[in-house]
Amino acid sequence: MALQILTFPNFTPPMWRAFINKIKLDTGVEITEASGTVTHDAFVFNYTYNSTVQVLEVQALKKPLFIPASVVVNGLQEEIAEISRSV
Repeated sequence: MALQILTFPNFTPPMWRAFINKIKLDTGVEITEASGTVTHDAFVFNYTYNSTVQVLEVQALKKPLFIPASVVVNGLQEEIAEISRSV
């Protein structure tokens, strides 16, 4: 079951670059497109970055059964907030 779509407004191009660098560093997955699907272990995420309006959307499509949805959503929000602060 897919989780809610998380929308991050005011997500600048430097934040986007930091985001894709963090994904590569943490998972080894290289993001080369502004939208797509990332699979890592038992997780599957969709993402879309619109640089024109500077909005990032992320949605978890699949997660391990034993991890609550709230943990995944809160973790994503914290990661994005950390990236936003670091740029």
